[in-house]
Amino acid sequence: MAKLLNSKPEKIDRYPDFMGTGPLPPVHIMKYLSLQDELVNIKQRLAELENREKIIVLKEITREEAKKEIRQLFQSGGTLYYSDIVQELKIDLETVVEICNELEKEKEIGIDAGV
Repeated sequence: MAKLLNSKPEKIDRYPDFMGTGPLPPVHIMKYLSLQDELVNIKQRLAELENREKIIVLKEITREEAKKEIRQLFQSGGTLYYSDIVQELKIDLETVVEICNELEKEKEIGIDAGV
């Protein structure tokens, strides 16, 4: 690890005022700088993922209200996937699946055979 850290002079240049430490900072400081770099990389990666992935903020809704909204959404026609319903109505996936199963048993919706 020291070889890897020592091969990065930019880390050493960040803190040139290490009094009495010689040409290289102590190992704990090198580890700290390495962790700092890792943290920056993780933050950048997280920002990339947040930009790429769509984040849906779910709303709090009663089960009956959710069922009513799902019925209305199906009345608009067309094929809907669970993910479409979640995105459109902002209801959690588990509730959407349960309600769709209920509506299917009640013959209010059907599964598209072409899917």
